[in-house]
Amino acid sequence: MPLLLLLLLVFSPVAFSAACPKVDWDKTVTLKRINDGDTITLENGRLVRFIGINTPEINHRNIEKSEPYALRAKALLQRHIKAGDKVHLVFDRSRRDKYGRLLAYVYSRGGRNLAALLLRAGLAKQWVVGKNDRFWRCLQKEQRVARLRKKGLWSDFSPLRAARITAQQQGYQYISGTISAISKSKKGLQFFLDRKLKVRISAANLRKFKANNSDFHLHDRVLLSGKVTFFAAQPQLTLYHPVQILP
Repeated sequence: MPLLLLLLLVFSPVAFSAACPKVDWDKTVTLKRINDGDTITLENGRLVRFIGINTPEINHRNIEKSEPYALRAKALLQRHIKAGDKVHLVFDRSRRDKYGRLLAYVYSRGGRNLAALLLRAGLAKQWVVGKNDRFWRCLQKEQRVARLRKKGLWSDFSPLRAARITAQQQGYQYISGTISAISKSKKGLQFFLDRKLKVRISAANLRKFKANNSDFHLHDRVLLSGKVTFFAAQPQLTLYHPVQILP
């Protein structure tokens, strides 16, 4: 490869922006305001919620009570886009959420994938809702970079150990453990982590895992994310998408 071309690839804004592929824009719009790290307002007043990520919440009534890194996430966006700029939108299967907000992957005028930038900086966490998962693999790679480098939200990351989960830890968690038992039936796949946490994947969702070559074997050590619930004192976790397996 010629040296000049190599330098262009390394230092160009688009090449640096992410592993996420360059795509054709579905729509180019004008930015009115940045609300927070994952929501913007367009010139026409419509709210756009970024697909694929979730950033800490800003307390707009009392900024000092905002969640950690919330203001830094917004500040990162402000370095790349500002009011009056043209921004590009790419849609997925669902275009609106239950609140009526437009759902899109948002790119700066120069083509930077803003969700990928936030993930790589450790100022967002990956989030797949419904069927909107077009770029989940490349976004996962960006999050992994931040996690391994302990950046931002990952600076003090310490997943729960499956063997030590208590009822007080219900809710969305990151859990590590070793597969101690595994079984498959017409209903799907079920396995236990550290002989305590029951993990289930429905038959319908199992196809997604197979398509991604996500296999589970006895004695595998895994890091998972999802909502922990308790039923009859038994901690449980349902996997619905391969994004819940952290590489």
